Amino acid sequence: MLYFKAKLIALKRRLHLLFFNDFNPYPKAPDKLYLSPSDIINNYENSSQKLKYKSSESDLAQWKNTTRLKLKKILSINKELYCKEVISNKIIMKKGYSRKRIYLEFSKYRHAPIDIIVNENIKKYKGIILCMQGTNSGAHLNLGEVKMPADIFKVKNGSDIAIQAAKLGFIAISFERIGFGERRELKLNKRNFAPEIDFSFHSLLYGKTSLGETVSELSVLVKWLKNKYSNKYKIWLKGYSSAGTTAIAAAAIDKNIDGIAIGGCVGLSNDTILKRGGTGYNHLPDLLNWFDQDVMISLISPRPCIIVSGVKDHIWPYKYAIKAIKVPKAVYKKENSEKNLSLIKAGGGHTYYPHLLWPEIIKVIEIK
Repeated sequence: MLYFKAKLIALKRRLHLLFFNDFNPYPKAPDKLYLSPSDIINNYENSSQKLKYKSSESDLAQWKNTTRLKLKKILSINKELYCKEVISNKIIMKKGYSRKRIYLEFSKYRHAPIDIIVNENIKKYKGIILCMQGTNSGAHLNLGEVKMPADIFKVKNGSDIAIQAAKLGFIAISFERIGFGERRELKLNKRNFAPEIDFSFHSLLYGKTSLGETVSELSVLVKWLKNKYSNKYKIWLKGYSSAGTTAIAAAAIDKNIDGIAIGGCVGLSNDTILKRGGTGYNHLPDLLNWFDQDVMISLISPRPCIIVSGVKDHIWPYKYAIKAIKVPKAVYKKENSEKNLSLIKAGGGHTYYPHLLWPEIIKVIEIK
């Protein structure tokens, strides 16, 4: 009898989820009572952020130095990492292009694959583009490879950013972020579906952050690339969604990064990530007591920061990106580098916009 009763409730729940996208068997809360956890978060006050930028800031350089140090602390940057090549081999790819696979070591028990893609018909490279994917299946999408069902649509929408970069005359570096693709979690019991959750929360137990650990890897990787190519080329980060978030944080703390081109990731926290469920990747302890994403973007000035945002993006729409770049625009203007900050309006949703980003990247690099 108990079994059939449980099955009946389960069926009722499934039908409610199917037709109403929710199942709530609990009594309605009395008026003016707040029982949802998000109400607690929504009531927090952000106007008193301690390092929020003020137009009256007399010493911009000092403010940036102080804020950058605070961001490094909030991210909990890992100073113990290094970057060295442990294995490399060439992989055959389509005619006219070469691909070198390198496995890098960041610490004794920490490794990552990168792929270096170049167009063999190019004699003089425009620079280096370090390509990252967002919360997708993995870095193979940078190369236009299909390994998971949804990859078919991602590739169709322009995920192959490393191939695009090589075609346009850049040295393309495809980087596999922590938790994705070849670096996905395989050893934990009962892993969460979202690839970032487990590492994000386990990192917190050691006073680390998932975003900070990824940024730490990028910093040592960029130094390694600068050394490998004898500081001959500018190094840009290119990424969408959570990879764009990563690029912002990395460029904000590391001046070795010469520019970023990002999409689907710009908006103040109260407008974006605090309005939906999270994976823990964007959630940095104590961040909003000090500043928000607008300040992080400001720290990139005067280096190039190119942003594309879709008007129909369900997480980071264009209307919120406009709000988020008000402070960066003021900082870039103060440093006489307004032309290095651009926000491109796209007509669609949360996706790649290579046809909009690449012309802007080329324009900025050629001006330089």
